[in-house]
Amino acid sequence: MNPPQQMKAKLADRLAFNEKFIQYSFVLTHPHTLVFDPGQYVSIVVDATGDRRSYSICSKPENKDAFDILVDISPGGVGSQFLQNLQIGQEVDLLGPMGRFIFQAGGTEEELVFVATGSGIAPFRSMIMSLLQEGTERRPMTLYWGMRYVEELFWLDEWQDLAESFANFKFHPVISKAVEEWPLCRGRVTDCLSMHEVPVNAAYYLCGNAKMIEEVNTLLPQKGVVIENIHFEKFF
Repeated sequence: MNPPQQMKAKLADRLAFNEKFIQYSFVLTHPHTLVFDPGQYVSIVVDATGDRRSYSICSKPENKDAFDILVDISPGGVGSQFLQNLQIGQEVDLLGPMGRFIFQAGGTEEELVFVATGSGIAPFRSMIMSLLQEGTERRPMTLYWGMRYVEELFWLDEWQDLAESFANFKFHPVISKAVEEWPLCRGRVTDCLSMHEVPVNAAYYLCGNAKMIEEVNTLLPQKGVVIENIHFEKFF
């Protein structure tokens, strides 16, 4: 794991998926390389006083001269306001890479299960794409992603393409306020998990709001999953 360092990057692009989620793309200006493990994050200075906000990297680590982050702007906090006002080409100060929520290679578990809510999907995009496309992981993988409304979903084509291209990957979007016609999982992520067989000998990676983390951390041991196989990152 590489130690964090002071860096500078300029905004290269932004992609607004809907009124809630925006993907920001940055290019490194000093130094010109960011080496990170999927699941790590960067800490960006967001005001003149030096306040920072942390954002998981959602791009693949092979793109060493650039990185993407996903931001939920709906809370309207100082970080999201700063990024919304940032102009293309404008430079930011950041510290990275940071965090220990990374894929634990070399485990003996038979399966991998990723559970996310909201913008907690960000580190899993980096993790899952790397594991599948680099061919380093053959075990069955399942991704559960909880959202409130269908209209909030994004990256769907990417997840569906991965599911069609790799027989060992399955994707389950879960909508808590689904319309009647919604054909897939509805309710909370734990509802969808309970509907499917919960593999006991699996490594679980959880990322999202604190309530989901607590609920899944309660559910899994009840199903026989050992605590050591549960890894999580809370988003507040």
